[in-house]
Amino acid sequence: MRQLYSALIIVIFLAVQFAVVPVSIIMAAVNPSITEDQLLDQVLPYQAIAFAIGVIAVIIIGQLHKNKNRIERGRQADIPVTIAWIIGGVVLAYASQVIAGLVNVYVLGNPMESENTAGIIDMIQSAPFMILVVALLGPILEEYVFRRAIFGEIYEVVPGPKVVAFLVAGLVSGLIFAIAHWDFTHILIYVVMAYTFSFLYIITGRLLVPIMVHMLMNGLVVLLQLMFQDYIKQMENIQNGLGVIIRLLM
Repeated sequence: MRQLYSALIIVIFLAVQFAVVPVSIIMAAVNPSITEDQLLDQVLPYQAIAFAIGVIAVIIIGQLHKNKNRIERGRQADIPVTIAWIIGGVVLAYASQVIAGLVNVYVLGNPMESENTAGIIDMIQSAPFMILVVALLGPILEEYVFRRAIFGEIYEVVPGPKVVAFLVAGLVSGLIFAIAHWDFTHILIYVVMAYTFSFLYIITGRLLVPIMVHMLMNGLVVLLQLMFQDYIKQMENIQNGLGVIIRLLM
């Protein structure tokens, strides 16, 4: 029964992602002269509503099933430890992201800027209410999908030592996480973040911890991007130049 609930959570996630497709088709059919930017602005409220409904649905499903996976069946961290892991988890997640980003740029030669992040920032500037989706609704929905429904189920069935199950489940969920964001030049970062969130899930036995850390990370990234956008652009130009020099030396 737990696997059925997990599958249903994934179906809801997919439904949320594609919810605006029929709305977009109808709007474009009714107004053929509408531009792509105008269409995007008009469908964003529907996307936000879809995320809100999706979050409510997965939380209800999560409360319905009592057959927990082996992560949540184990000992769960108490409230003070949970709070400590949320705070420490933000530091761990940010450090992991920075290190993975440096490797991604200077070793793998990928661009520093994420197209997914850039698109999100443009979306928020166009429709500020979407910050609620990025920093609140999105992390809740994604952690239910990628941590409980995907990572948790794979971790449950992989035989052998728990570390092997962690590595396999983390890799699979991380790759799917990257594909879902359609950002293939930053796969390493998504996989590293998936391992970080999964570690927090296992170490505390509480899905709340990676949810909160994911929220805080998304909120922090959006805040920094909006406040220091020009400075970040300058740093990208400098780092791109350094990347060329480093690759020539290697």
